[in-house]
Amino acid sequence: MSPHKLLMIPGPTEVDPEVLSALSKPVLPHYGPEWGRFFNETRAKIGKIFDTSGDVIILPTPANVALEIATLNLVRKGGTVLNLSNGFFGEMTKEILEMSGRNPLNLCAEPGIAIDPAKVEEALEGNSEIEAVFLVHNETSTGVLNPVEEIGRIVHEHSALFVVDSVSAFGGSELAVDDWHIDFCIGYASKCLSSVNGIVPISISGDAWEEAFRKRNEVPRFFNLRVWRRFEEEWGSWGHPYPSSMPTSIIVALNAAVDKALNEGLAVRYARHRAVGRAMREAMRAVGLESLPEEEVASSTLSVIEVPPGTDKMIRKTLRDEFDIMVAGGLSELRGRVLRIGHMGVTASRRCVIPTIRAIEVALNRLGLLDSLEAGVEVAERILAEQTVSALD
Repeated sequence: MSPHKLLMIPGPTEVDPEVLSALSKPVLPHYGPEWGRFFNETRAKIGKIFDTSGDVIILPTPANVALEIATLNLVRKGGTVLNLSNGFFGEMTKEILEMSGRNPLNLCAEPGIAIDPAKVEEALEGNSEIEAVFLVHNETSTGVLNPVEEIGRIVHEHSALFVVDSVSAFGGSELAVDDWHIDFCIGYASKCLSSVNGIVPISISGDAWEEAFRKRNEVPRFFNLRVWRRFEEEWGSWGHPYPSSMPTSIIVALNAAVDKALNEGLAVRYARHRAVGRAMREAMRAVGLESLPEEEVASSTLSVIEVPPGTDKMIRKTLRDEFDIMVAGGLSELRGRVLRIGHMGVTASRRCVIPTIRAIEVALNRLGLLDSLEAGVEVAERILAEQTVSALD
C-alpha cells in the first residue's frame, strides 16, 4: 500500500481524527431503545446544519440515490421538471430525470457561470406544468456556488417543489433549508463534514411529504417515502425508524463529525471555508493561474483553476508522486483544462492548503511556467493571517 495521500480533492475528504476514533468503537445493533435515542439525537443535530425544523432522514446510500428518491416520489411519471444545470452534476441530474421517465426542461449556464435567477423566473412563468425545480447548490465540476436563496424564493412563489443537491456545500457553506424554501435537500458525510461515506442525510419539508402522499407514484419499496414514513410511525418507538438495516458505525462517526461542526460554530466554520477558498484562488493568481468562475460566485469548499493545455496531468502527477497530495482533474468538457482543488472540513486549513500551494509552485517551475517559488505561498499566508477565524491551522 502506498503512503497516505493528502486528499485535496472535492471528496472524499480527509477524515477528522476524532471521527476515526468514533468509527473504531464496537459495532452497535441498528435497533433498540438506546440506539433509537442516539439515532434521533443525531438527526436533530443534522437538522441544525440544514437549518430546518422539518424531517431529517439518513439514507444508507450514495447521494445519487437521494436524487432518485426525490424524482420518483415528488414528480409524476412524464411530469415536467425544471433542471438547472451549469456543470457535470447538473447534467447527471438531467440523466436521472430522463431515465426515471420524467420530462426535464433544462436551463443551462456555461461552465463557471452561476444560474441566473431571472431566467429561472422566466422559465417558471412560461410553463405552469413544472412540478419541481432541481438545482446543484455547489457545482464541483466548475467551482460555482449557485444562488440557492434567491432561486428558492422564486420557486416558492410559483408553487413548485424545490430539490437541492447540497452534497459538496453541506457543513461548509451557508444553508437555510426553511428560509430558502427548499423542500428536499441532500447533504453528505464525507465532504465538508470530514466523516466517512456510506450515508446521506436529507431534509424533507411538509409540502414534499404531502406531495409524495398525494401523488402516490409507483415507487420501489426502499425508494418509497411513504414506506419510510410508515416505519417511522410504526417502528420508531422501539428504535428502528427506517425500512432497512443501518451502518451504525458510520452513523456514530457522523454524529462525532456533526458535533465538531456545531462546537466550532456554523458561522465560524463557514467563514473559515470562505477564507481558505479565497487564499487558494489568490495564491493561484499570484503564480499565473486563473480561477474558472469569478470570485463573486466561487465556491467556498473547492477551487477550480484553469491550467495551460497539456499540463494538468504533469501537475497532478508531481503533487501525487513527490508530495503525496491528490488534487482532481476536470470533468467532461473541462477535462485537461482545469485542476479541482478541494478545501473541505479538515483540509480547509493552513496546514493543508499551504503545502498544496507550494507543491503546485514546484510543479509549475518544473514546467517552465514559474520562476519564483514564493509568490503563491506568500499571498495565501497574508490572506490567512488577516483572518480572525478559528481553526485555520
